[in-house]
Amino acid sequence: MAIKNVTSSPVGNPSLLKAKETESSNSAAIAVELGNPNGIAKAAAATSSMNKNYGVELSDKAKSRAADQKKAFEIAKNTPDVREDRVAELKAKIQAGTYEVDSGKIADGMLREAIMEHLATSKDN
Repeated sequence: MAIKNVTSSPVGNPSLLKAKETESSNSAAIAVELGNPNGIAKAAAATSSMNKNYGVELSDKAKSRAADQKKAFEIAKNTPDVREDRVAELKAKIQAGTYEVDSGKIADGMLREAIMEHLATSKDN
């Protein structure tokens, strides 16, 4: 049975808190199996130290940013993948023969993508 050694603070991260709880309960179980009552006390002390209030407070600016981020994610989640209005507009232009391709914009986009890909895969960075 392996016992995890979690060194990060569990504040704000429920998975780390769960890992610490699991670690403590595993330590207590091992201590009981080995007949070591001091191990049980150590596990209990570790569990009680996890419940300390670390005095973390968020500033109003941080709360505002979190609310803005949540709002942005909600908007993105509720936005359709395909903009039907734009597709209908482009179809109408193509059928009417009035749709014009801007080759400069296409070339700029292709170059931008190529540069970004090069920078992302470059070993010099």
